[in-house]
Order: sequence, then structure tokens, then C-alpha cells
Amino acid sequence: MGSRRRRKMGMRSRSCGWSLAIFAVSFGLVVPVQAWEQPVGMPIQMMGGGMGGSSAMKGMMQRMMGGSLPPGIDPALLPESGSRGAQALQRYCVQCHNLPGPGLHTAAEWPAVLARMNARMQMMQGMPMMQGMMHLEAPTPTEQAALLEYLQKYATRPIDRSAYPDLHEPAGRSFSSVCSQCHALPDPRQHTARQWPKVVERMKRNMLAMGKSVPGDAETKAITEFLQRHARAEN
Repeated sequence: MGSRRRRKMGMRSRSCGWSLAIFAVSFGLVVPVQAWEQPVGMPIQMMGGGMGGSSAMKGMMQRMMGGSLPPGIDPALLPESGSRGAQALQRYCVQCHNLPGPGLHTAAEWPAVLARMNARMQMMQGMPMMQGMMHLEAPTPTEQAALLEYLQKYATRPIDRSAYPDLHEPAGRSFSSVCSQCHALPDPRQHTARQWPKVVERMKRNMLAMGKSVPGDAETKAITEFLQRHARAEN
């Protein structure tokens, strides 16, 4: 009985892995073999719903995406965290990866990103094997509209390079090269001079987690001073 049960568990684990692989290939993701070729003895509770299933899904998605998924934002840092859009973001957008901040993309980029994510959720929701791993939900059209409105409202504002002649100076060049590795180069007026140091430190942690080039202390100081020099005035 023991050996038969282990074989069944192994078959189920591999079937789930193949489902993930098919899903990933369908959407053009890079899938390392280790991401879906799970060991035969993988505990069955990893395949269940709830927090355990969500954790397993996030781990597999991280491996499938080659470590390119951002670490995520603290929900307490979300603007208007009690709004309908923020609540939808926290409900649906953490099922397969960490909580994204609205500043991850520009307002022009978010519609395509959200449409792509919704298509993936709808597809995975319709796969019985995926539902066996975790209970996946997709937003309603009304929730999608609220989510898009929220994301665009607080999206990254891309910089107007013509408005900042000192982008060609050493500090400006460091800002341009470092802060465009993961997203559009932000407008320094998105934050105040008091806010920028914390934002910079959070971005450095994200870069480190994603394997990006992290600036040293001197370059960080130069970038922060550049941002503070052009920051939004305090209200």
C-alpha cells in the first residue's frame, strides 16, 4: 500500500508539473526543467489549496520566470489601501506572485499587463489540475475596471528627459542606468525629498532580490541627491 500510494503521489506531482509547464509555454515563459519536474516524494499537502498551495505556486512561478518576479510591496505602503482597486490588487494579484505596487508600470503599460494577467488567471481557473493545487479566482469585469483605474492612478510617471538637462551629468547618468533596470525611468517629482531615501533603499532591496546591478554607497548617495534636488515640494 505504501509504495502504491507514493507512486500515485509522484504521478500527481508530475502531472501538476506538466500542467504548469504547458501553462508557461502557452504564455511564452522560460521554464527551467527543475520548475516543473518535481521529485516523486513531494508531500501531498504542497498540492492543496490555501496558504500552502499559494506558497507552492509562488515558488514554482518564481522558478518558471527565472527569478524575474519582483519581491513585492508591503500592503501598508499601498496608496488608498482600503479602496476597491487596492483590495482587488491584494485579493487577486498575490495568487501566483508577490504583491505588485502600482509603480511597477506606467499608466500606458498597465492595460496590457492587466489583460495578460487576467488571461492567465482565466486560463488557470479553467484547468482542473491547477484548481487541485490552489483555489484560483479571477476578477469580475467590474473588479478589473476598478483595479485598472487604481493602477493607472498611482502608476509610475515616466520622466520627461528634456526637462532635466543634468541627466547628462554623472549623477544623472547613474540615475538613468540604475533606475531603468526594472521599470520606466521615474519622474523625480513623484516623491518629496524626504520620501526619496526610503524609496531608493526599497528599490535597492528589490534589485538585489532580482539579481540586478545594485549601486554602491557613493553611487546611491549621488542618485538620492539627484532625486532630492528635483523632488516634488512638500505639501
